[in-house]
Amino acid sequence: MTSLRSLISTLSQKANMNANTVPDMLPCKMCGSEAKKIFGLPKSKKTGHPIPDAPDNCWYYQCKKCIFCFTPALDGDNHTEIYDDEYWNHQDPDLYGRVGETLRLVVMANELLHKRGDRLEILDFGCGGGGFVKIARESLGMNAWGTDIIQPKFGREWFLPDLGDRKFDMIVSCEVIEHLPDPRGTFNHIRAHLKSPGAFAFQTAQWDPKACDRNWWYLGPDNGHISHYSRESFDLAWREMGGAARRLWNDYPGCQAWLFE
Repeated sequence: MTSLRSLISTLSQKANMNANTVPDMLPCKMCGSEAKKIFGLPKSKKTGHPIPDAPDNCWYYQCKKCIFCFTPALDGDNHTEIYDDEYWNHQDPDLYGRVGETLRLVVMANELLHKRGDRLEILDFGCGGGGFVKIARESLGMNAWGTDIIQPKFGREWFLPDLGDRKFDMIVSCEVIEHLPDPRGTFNHIRAHLKSPGAFAFQTAQWDPKACDRNWWYLGPDNGHISHYSRESFDLAWREMGGAARRLWNDYPGCQAWLFE
């Protein structure tokens, strides 16, 4: 199966751990090296909100090699339950709010591909409410599709619950990869659905341990922010996946496009 829902379910189950066990070390989800427990948060912590006055029951780990920061707290959970109407109505209510940022990812990816924009086949991986796909199709005449673990509210006629053997010129993912329980497995899945050449572009917030700690605003296990990437973790993944070239927006590691030949 190649649906995003089945992929997330399979990969998260592989990493499931006993909720009563809090080890000091875990394997890094990006590179497999040793990751050390660095802090805890209440599982009810939401992105952009103060830390609740509650006991820590969600533990974050940082890799000693690639500095990737993650929590296994949601491994094995049904992630479709996180992104229900409550999520869209209260935590991310602007269904068109990421259209401009997703278009930036398309621009970055096509700087590497050098193809006509109206001929590109584009997949919005983690399309959420479907705002980008709807605008791209109806207003811009672009060949865009979406996939996610839930049905979008817009652009359902271009929604692909299962990718099958389809390949795309580019796959874009805006504010999605921080939600992945198995980032490397999902990156490999994305790579498998790119044409040759093809480009993968993404946006997330950068984890920098020199500037970030448990008070970092972007942490939010309650809304699924469980995987946080350092510059080093992106560098390592790009090399190991065989990237041919890449583009960083204003040299910011959290906004990149990768070319694969």
